[in-house]
This record gives sequence, C-alpha cells and structure tokens, in this order.
Amino acid sequence: MSVRPTDAALEGLRTMRRKPGTVIAWAAFWLLALLVFGLFVKVAIGPDGLHDIAARARSADPRDVLNIVSSLGGVMVVLIAIALFLGSVLSAAIIRSVLEPANDRFFYLRFGREELRLLVVSLITWGVALSVTVIPTGVLVLGTALLSGPAQGWFATLGTLAIIGFSSWVAVRLSLLGPHAFSHHHIDVRAAWVQTHGQFWRLVLLWVLAVVLSLVLYFACSRIASALAWLITSALGRNGFAGYSRQLLTALLDVLLAPLVVTFQMVVVNAAVAVAFRQLNQDEIDAGLHD
Repeated sequence: MSVRPTDAALEGLRTMRRKPGTVIAWAAFWLLALLVFGLFVKVAIGPDGLHDIAARARSADPRDVLNIVSSLGGVMVVLIAIALFLGSVLSAAIIRSVLEPANDRFFYLRFGREELRLLVVSLITWGVALSVTVIPTGVLVLGTALLSGPAQGWFATLGTLAIIGFSSWVAVRLSLLGPHAFSHHHIDVRAAWVQTHGQFWRLVLLWVLAVVLSLVLYFACSRIASALAWLITSALGRNGFAGYSRQLLTALLDVLLAPLVVTFQMVVVNAAVAVAFRQLNQDEIDAGLHD
C-alpha cells in the first residue's frame, strides 16, 4: 500500500461537501474554544497583565517579547497546554470522521483519551520541531560568527538550506504520528516514523497540495468577506448610511469568519494525513486490527 497524495489532499473538501452540518458544528466549537481560551487568558493574566503585554507587544525589540514570556512563567505553560488541547479535540474529531465515520455522535467531538493522546503528540511534535531548528540554528550562528569573507556567506547560506531541509524531512517523517496514535490507541514514535518509509515524496506532495488548498480557502473566504461588506455598505448607502466604513466592515467580517476559515484549514490538513494513514494501513483496518 502507498499514499495517493491527490486523493488524500482532497479528502477535506469531500468532508465539507458530505457533512456541511458537521463542519459548521466544528467551526462553532472552535469559536466557543476561542472564547473559552480568551476567558482563561483574562483570568490568568488579569487586566493589568494584558495591558502590559499589549504595550510591550508593540515594541520592535525582541527582548521585550522574551520578557513577556519569562514574566508569565507557568501561566504561559498552562495557556499553551489549554490551546493545544482545544486544537487536539478538533483534530481528533476530524481524524475520527475519516477513520471511524460511523462513530458520529456529537459531531465526532469527544473529551477523552484520544484527545489527550493527540495533546501529547502535539507536545512531542513541538519538542522535536524546536530540537531540529533551535539547536542547529545556534550552531549555524556560532559558525558564521567565527568565519569571515566569502566563507561566512557560503556557510550561512548552505547552513540555512540544510536546516530547512533537515527540519522538513523530520516533519514529513513524523506527519502521520497523530492518526497513528489515534488508530493504535497508544503513541509509538518509532512505528509512526517507520510507517512513512518509502513514502517521503508522496507525503511532500500531499503537504504541498494541502497547504495550497488551505491558502485557496483563506483567500476565498477573504474575498467573500469583501463582497459581503460591499453589498452591505451599498445597501446602507442607499438609505443614508454612506458614512459606514467598508474597510472596517470587511475587517469585522474577516474576524467573524476566522473560526470558519481555521476550521476549513484544519479539516483539509487533518483529513489529508488521516486518509494517508488509512491508505497505508487499509489491509489492517479492513481486518479489524485497529478497532
């Protein structure tokens, strides 16, 4: 069995066509999740902390950003964990809709072991991402500082390309860890890594297609927001409300559509990797080994 990139990448669009009500429910959940997360932020940091963060965030000095993170300390860790868990709930629902389509209670949304597993997967993924980028980047910066002349430029350029290539390779090889953990009911990084052996370029194409589709959906929703703003301001203008700002209304509609856009993008990405996993394990799934 092998990955069929185009078929996998288009699964998200097929999900939107087959189950529009479910996708809308996911968007509503994501909107609620954002509101809950905002409440957690407000309670944990407080109005004075939020004011200080807003003031420092406008600064162009990266040290101010680091000061914000360090001052929050454990609160930042808790907030990141909450954000990742909420994302894991939605990711699990999308993966469940692909791997367990009949298990559609509550629009596939759950708060259980699978969601906690995907939270751990997210933490592992972030940890690996930092390891394969931050450490090599530190070595690159040190090496560049020790060199001079043309050698410095070549070292910096080739080193940057090497870091991008290495981190991309690791990301692709671990891209099926989420659906693998969901389907096998345990996290096995080595098994998920081995699963992608010989599938690298197919998975690269899958990710390219998924990213392109995500961008298309983003720009399409942005254009829809602009069109709606034009229609609304035109209608209001005919009734004496021409002073309303079309730009402001467009920005407001963009904000209101943001949870829907993010949901669309998550559906495209998570459905794609879930289908890729299913394609590689179809024989075992048919035999009931993943139940």
